[in-house]
Amino acid sequence: MFKQAAVLAVTGVALLVGCGGMDPQMENEEIISNLIEAGYPAEDIHVINEAVFVSGDGHVTLQASREMIQAPPGSAEHYRSTNLVGPQVTKICIDSSAAFNSYSNMSQGLDLAIGNYNALGLRFTFARGPTTGCSATITAGISIIRPDENWADFPSYGLPGGSINMIPALNDQPLDINEHIITHELGHTLGLRHTDYFDRSISCPPGPYSGVEGDEGVGVIHIPGTPTTAVWNGSVMNACPHIDNTGEFTSVDITALNILYGPSATQSCPNVNVAAYQGQTGAQIRCTCSSGGGGPVWGTNLYTDDSNICTAAVHAGVMTTSGGAVVLEVQPAQSIFIGTTRNGVTTSSYGAWPGSFRFIGAQVPQPPPLCSSFNIMSYRGQNGSSIRCNCPTVSLGASVWGTDLYTDDSDVCAAAVHAGAIPSTGGQLAVTLQPGQSSYLSTTRNGITTLSYGYWGGSFSISP
Repeated sequence: MFKQAAVLAVTGVALLVGCGGMDPQMENEEIISNLIEAGYPAEDIHVINEAVFVSGDGHVTLQASREMIQAPPGSAEHYRSTNLVGPQVTKICIDSSAAFNSYSNMSQGLDLAIGNYNALGLRFTFARGPTTGCSATITAGISIIRPDENWADFPSYGLPGGSINMIPALNDQPLDINEHIITHELGHTLGLRHTDYFDRSISCPPGPYSGVEGDEGVGVIHIPGTPTTAVWNGSVMNACPHIDNTGEFTSVDITALNILYGPSATQSCPNVNVAAYQGQTGAQIRCTCSSGGGGPVWGTNLYTDDSNICTAAVHAGVMTTSGGAVVLEVQPAQSIFIGTTRNGVTTSSYGAWPGSFRFIGAQVPQPPPLCSSFNIMSYRGQNGSSIRCNCPTVSLGASVWGTDLYTDDSDVCAAAVHAGAIPSTGGQLAVTLQPGQSSYLSTTRNGITTLSYGYWGGSFSISP
């Protein structure tokens, strides 16, 4: 049996362990830095054909690496990564390439793997595409970046990893092995880690795959209710496959998936204290609302972390007043929050606050609020902060003092025309808060003559 396992390790773990705007080199450097911070040993991180892999078969994108170092507190909640699939995902479609489909065992193995997941009654289903109604799509293809190993992407942005990639040699293995390995790789796209991450010699023969992958509590998190140990053939998520694998989930696999993705696995949004996550930028929280709520909300797109989640979700356009599931992402402190009216909800403005959140998922685009709705003087002291706002047709006779730097009681829209940021017909612009000046100069530009003035306690500048 051991000899057969060793053959699989050569020809195909090779079959299994081989899963997985910025300058590519800089991007990879950040990914590697994030992975090391997430507890992965440096020797377990490899750059292959300009792509970064961990644990053999885990392909890690920049976003996925950033999410890995943002573990929610108290979630030392078989093992998973920090990255999980959000509740907005209800149907995951798997589109297989023509090359993938040409391998009969692989193609059948994919169908059997899909059946494994759908038999559990999770809060999402898998469907083989192309089809309609997909809230996420995974591509099944032939491994090109790593022609000797199978691999998969980890989740990011609350969506499952975007691909699983198989080597042609997999097709030469029994159908059960194809089912097993494809089920395993799909597990990675859902955020599952190797069950024997702490000692891969449990499933792997001596060699490069039998080491340790990372530290628990950071890049790998224990799923409550499952064993903290691993045994030979104890999980489809063990690092290495064996010739006697059936391709079916074990009881601990089923427990782990139901804890993470069972119908009742998502917490209630009113019970979530987002402020407790301050400092964990990028951490994602999945929760449900029974209705649109009615509590106070401050901000637009970015909301103060004491805002009512359900009300904010309606305002953001990710949920209706009848309720539903949402994914919110922790964001850092902001110097200003802008109130607007959207989808029947009016939020409030606020100054500096130590924590914020935004929603993951499709949101209704909205124009920025009118510049005339802001009292710029009330934001004094928040120098460097910007307010995005909109001007309709501009009154060229409105009062403006200064040139390039304007007194904070000046008419913003007239100042924007004077600065050349918008035409007199109006448009969108950014107002950046600046400190007071000892004097303000008068000039004539773009049909507007500004006034001069001496010392004033606050200023602003304008940009498109």
